[in-house]
Amino acid sequence: MRSQGKRAASTAATRRALIDAARELLAEGPWSGFTLEAVAGRAGVTRVTVYNQVASKAGLLDAVLTELTERAGMDRLLSSTQEMTPQQALNFVIEHTCRFWHTERAVLRPLFAHAAIDADIAANLARREQWRTDQFDALLGRMLTADHHQAVLPRDAVLAGMRAVTSFPAYDALGGLADEPDMAARLIIHLLSSLIG
Repeated sequence: MRSQGKRAASTAATRRALIDAARELLAEGPWSGFTLEAVAGRAGVTRVTVYNQVASKAGLLDAVLTELTERAGMDRLLSSTQEMTPQQALNFVIEHTCRFWHTERAVLRPLFAHAAIDADIAANLARREQWRTDQFDALLGRMLTADHHQAVLPRDAVLAGMRAVTSFPAYDALGGLADEPDMAARLIIHLLSSLIG
């Protein structure tokens, strides 16, 4: 039993080392340097170990993105707002999202750039964007119900706007303002308040 626990801990530590190494390589660039061999070398393991853990480069990217979102609590954002008013919940989600975009800009920028030419990256990011859309849809429902009114635009248009305004490419396009996530969040909240009506 004890040996199983040690083995599980060792496996978890190896996986964490791989993910940390992959994150560092993504942040440092260039994209051509992001290979299973390079990640293995940075983590101090063999390529076979990387393959056994994540199976492929796409699997490694998925593991990195999952770890980053879980570590930042992005997967628990909406559930953390249940006791808040809808406006407080919106503010919380936007502020947290902006801080996440800011912290992980160096990793996310090359991924979003390469999504245009890599179907695996595009599919992974699209799946995560759909999750964000679902979260905003639930939040929008709370806001409209609480305020007892309808948005100026159709709900699907408002939702599309929320998704676009809060996306990483939109955040990254803020330039110097993206270096101040709290200020960026204030701007985005103002835009969304106008959009929601």
